[in-house]
Amino acid sequence: MQLKMRILSFHHIPNNGAFLFAYSLLELFQQEFNEFDVKILDYKSNRLATYEYLKRFKFFQNPPLFYMMRARMWRKQIETYFELDSDIPHFVGEKKLQESFFNKYDALVVGMDTWCITNGTERPKFPNIYWLPENIPVPKLAYGVSAYNSDLNLIEHSAKQVSAYLDGFDIIGVRDHFTYQLVQKYRSRRDGLVEIIPDPTFMYDFRNTNVVAKLKSLGVDLNRPILGVLLFGNNALTNRVLTHYKSKGYQILAMSMYNAKADFNLGHILTPFEWAEAFRYFSFCIGDRFHGTIFCLLNQTPFVSIEKDIHLPKSQSKTLDLLVGFGLETCYQNPADKDFNVDFLLSHANQIEKSWESSFKPGIQAKIIAQRQAHFEFIYKMKKELHKLGFENISSDS
Repeated sequence: MQLKMRILSFHHIPNNGAFLFAYSLLELFQQEFNEFDVKILDYKSNRLATYEYLKRFKFFQNPPLFYMMRARMWRKQIETYFELDSDIPHFVGEKKLQESFFNKYDALVVGMDTWCITNGTERPKFPNIYWLPENIPVPKLAYGVSAYNSDLNLIEHSAKQVSAYLDGFDIIGVRDHFTYQLVQKYRSRRDGLVEIIPDPTFMYDFRNTNVVAKLKSLGVDLNRPILGVLLFGNNALTNRVLTHYKSKGYQILAMSMYNAKADFNLGHILTPFEWAEAFRYFSFCIGDRFHGTIFCLLNQTPFVSIEKDIHLPKSQSKTLDLLVGFGLETCYQNPADKDFNVDFLLSHANQIEKSWESSFKPGIQAKIIAQRQAHFEFIYKMKKELHKLGFENISSDS
């Protein structure tokens, strides 16, 4: 009987980054661990699912129920493109749910921003299933996991639990330096594997979606400059940005969340695969989304990334951490900085766009190749660790 490996992530959120993270991780593991039957556990945190569900009932958009349409499209994409394991017990607590894993699965994997310890409604309350807190004799793996948005006081308050749960993991691949430092501080085990790895979406292989035909059918003129926008929450900043670019004759494409001032709202129209490909048609992109930044890099599209989580110190910024690794800190702006100025932001964005081909783009592809190679190297080490854990049929050949 084939061994079973299951992935726990935020796959169900109507969010392009969450979808493409889970899709890329699933594809990578199915390719590299063919000894296992690899699927995504179709688990939804009640707290997170409720938060996302309530978003659907926002009526003041054009079209109305924009977010409901987006959610329906998302579920169809999930059911079509993910290999899901929905055979999990319902109406039971997380402890009983995890105990059921012991009888059914041979390895469990968690990934994405699932280790954030916060009181906010946008994350499951700690402790939660993504920490796999129950002491069950199943290898626990973390891949591309992050705790970036954590409250440092809550971490200290829960230090014993954090330490115990981290000790339960045999293999940990974290996505950013903040999470790596957290693991190093609280994980007392010195065996196993703990490293920083790139986000799995760097392994994404673009599908030929022909999104250009859809964009044209919606009225987007590819002969005119296009600004891709992924901004949410800072209305004053967003309005200044859109007004500036409209005055320059740019078409404004809102790529995820609804924006009343955009020329085109595409969050409920483009599938995640079309979204990923659409970046290559932008003249410039301004956004506050982490995976939006990654897909600017993958499409080699000029951009500026705005910090979304301005309450966090820079040491916890996942976007800044990413861009430092690419040597592109100049493409990062934080509205919380004392010297932040919208006029400078717009002028700086203009300079980046003008000099992109000569000063920025030439170094990106080599860094992307290095990111992909880092995944293969970590996978090789994972196989050796799994071999030590008793999976003798797993090849550890490079």
